[in-house]
This record gives sequence, structure tokens and C-alpha cells, in this order.
Amino acid sequence: MKASLLRLAAPAAIFVVGMAGWQCLTAFGFVAPYLLPAPSQVLRRMAAVHTLLLAHSMVTGLEILLGFVVAVVVGVLLAAAVVYIRPFEAAFYPWIIATQAIPKVALGPLFIVWLGLGLPPKVVIGALIAFFPILIDTVVGLKSIDRESIFLLQSMGARRWAIFRYAQLPTALPNLFAGMKVAITLATVGAIVGEFVGANEGLGYVLLFANGTVDTTLLFGALVMLSLLAVVFYLVVCLFEAVFIRWHVSRRGDVARVTM
Repeated sequence: MKASLLRLAAPAAIFVVGMAGWQCLTAFGFVAPYLLPAPSQVLRRMAAVHTLLLAHSMVTGLEILLGFVVAVVVGVLLAAAVVYIRPFEAAFYPWIIATQAIPKVALGPLFIVWLGLGLPPKVVIGALIAFFPILIDTVVGLKSIDRESIFLLQSMGARRWAIFRYAQLPTALPNLFAGMKVAITLATVGAIVGEFVGANEGLGYVLLFANGTVDTTLLFGALVMLSLLAVVFYLVVCLFEAVFIRWHVSRRGDVARVTM
């Protein structure tokens, strides 16, 4: 507990100093409030419109979560196909990589035309942006097991499913969770991009509305809510990582520090 508190002390101190400096900049007139409102002003505005912000945050949170789940399912299935189906890897893997050169923001208007202004286009855009790191990391993880371990299991009579369950899956899980931590932040970006392209609810819609009315306190309030959403989802992924790969060396911080 003491070690955890010490680790939290430094970032907490930086946050307090940063907020205090920000407050002083606006309080003493160094920056105009309409350009950079003080943290106290942002908090008061958030308290005044908390119902509105919570309602739109729930919409954006659902879009992020669904986009992330779709990205995980698609990324893992494609990774398994790439690793275990040689013709699929030869025929489709280069094209999957090539499609990442297409800016997903440019595809947003197409998805709005095809799927409308509701939830589906935001989920699709979020999944398209987020699935690629999961795909790459899972492919690397599944291919990382050494052949000697596979030969050993085969010599003991293990079949393909047993080799996958007891050797390849545990080897790939750290890479998968690394990709998921990147993907959850990208799913947040995707949801906001979808709302920017076309939406009548969500934090992206609030940002566009506040920008149109030059309401910087509402802009910062929406950004705070969006940041909190992203941090919460990221911490949830970290929690699942701690549960499922607690045995991995990356979870043993003391060992990592000694070896360095």
C-alpha cells in the first residue's frame, strides 16, 4: 500500500501544480478567459450542465465499447486466420495491411450515407481504426512460441487444440493485451470522428456545438468527460490484463527493475 501511494504521489503532485499554474494564468489576466477558461470555471460549468454531459457521455461510451469489442473479435479472428491458414495469409494479409493507408476519417461520410446517423457508423469507424494493432500484436504473439516447445508437446501426444491452449495462447496473451490497450484509445478516437462526421448526440456533437458557439468552458468540460471515459476504459483493460496474465514477467515490476 505504501509503495502504491508513493507511485501515485508524483503524478498527483504534477497535476496539482499544473492546475494551480493554469488557474493563476487566467486569474491574473495573462490569458483571456474566453481563450483558456480557468479550471474553476470549467468545473462550475460542468456542474451546471452535468445532466447534459452525462447523457452524451453515455452515448459516446457505448460507441467506444461496441467499437472496441468488434475490433477485438475481428482482430483476433483475422490473426488466427493469418497464422493458421497459409493461403489466407498469402492472399489477404498484404491487402489488410495496405488498407491501413486509407484515412478512416475520409470513409466517415460513406458510412453515414450507408448506415445513417445512428449508432452503427460510429461503431464501424471505431472498429476500423482500432482493430489493426490487435491484429498485428496477436499475429506476433501467436508466432512467438519456439518450435521446440511445440515439438515437445507433440512428443507428449498433444493435439493442435492442446498446443494452442497450453502454449500458443499463453504466449500470445501479453501481445494481445498490449494491442487492446492501444485499441481502446483508438476506439475513442473513432467514436469522436464518427460523431464529428454526423451525429445529433454524443460528446463529439457537444464539442462541435460548443465550438460553433465559441463556448470554451463547455468545450473543456466535454474534453474532460471524454478523457475520463478513455482513462476508465483503459484501466478496465489493464484490470483484465492483471487478472489473465498475472504470471507474466511484465506484471512483476520488481523483477523488471532489478534486471534493468
